[in-house]
Amino acid sequence: MTWINRLRLLGGLLVVLLIVGAATIILNQRESQVASTSASIKALSYSIGSDYAGIVVEQSVKQGDKVAQGDPIMTIQSPTLTQALSSTTIKVPTSSAYTVTKDGMLALLATEGGVISKIDASVGGFVGAGQPLATVDRGEGMFVTAQFRLQPYNFARVEKGARVEIILPDHSRVEGKVTDIRVSTVNGQADADLTIASSGLVMGAAGGLVASGTPVTAMLHLKQEGPLAGLKSAWLQFLEQIGV
Repeated sequence: MTWINRLRLLGGLLVVLLIVGAATIILNQRESQVASTSASIKALSYSIGSDYAGIVVEQSVKQGDKVAQGDPIMTIQSPTLTQALSSTTIKVPTSSAYTVTKDGMLALLATEGGVISKIDASVGGFVGAGQPLATVDRGEGMFVTAQFRLQPYNFARVEKGARVEIILPDHSRVEGKVTDIRVSTVNGQADADLTIASSGLVMGAAGGLVASGTPVTAMLHLKQEGPLAGLKSAWLQFLEQIGV
């Protein structure tokens, strides 16, 4: 056998080894990823309510409106408040959440900026004391709640801090990490409810797709195990370094 043929044979063997190695890594990569059965974007929120019962006489916002701290939400005419204001023994507390007038008008205000995600009262309707009247989603601290159906042997491979790819409806992707894990067993399989945080989730981003309630797909990366774990990790780091 000539040296040229030997080199060709060696080159062929190297190509085969590279193909087999790449295929093995790809197969291992697919086995280490699990797609969510359901997932959606959530936002930290707070409710707006009244300490006094009365009739809604004005609604200053509608669902989807952006509000800043101090913006009026709705106004309530409250006989209970009127009585309290005229009493010498009852003191009406002051608050950044509302303003009052002597004729018993109570103007509810936003205490933090955000987006009105829900309105639970309408003009002309009676509302009780302590009843939630509106919900404001804050513009920061958005996260994803996702449900996964896992095989028993994969349960131990789910860990806090695990990498998650959040796939938006327009197929753009945002990186996130698991911050909370809750698991229940159903028919011998683990149903995992994960909370996923991501600094890339900014309210209104991606053409408005980043909003509370938007359905997404969460791709969970399980903890690497087995003899190929180190090889795969090194290979992926190499690909990231060269920009692939």
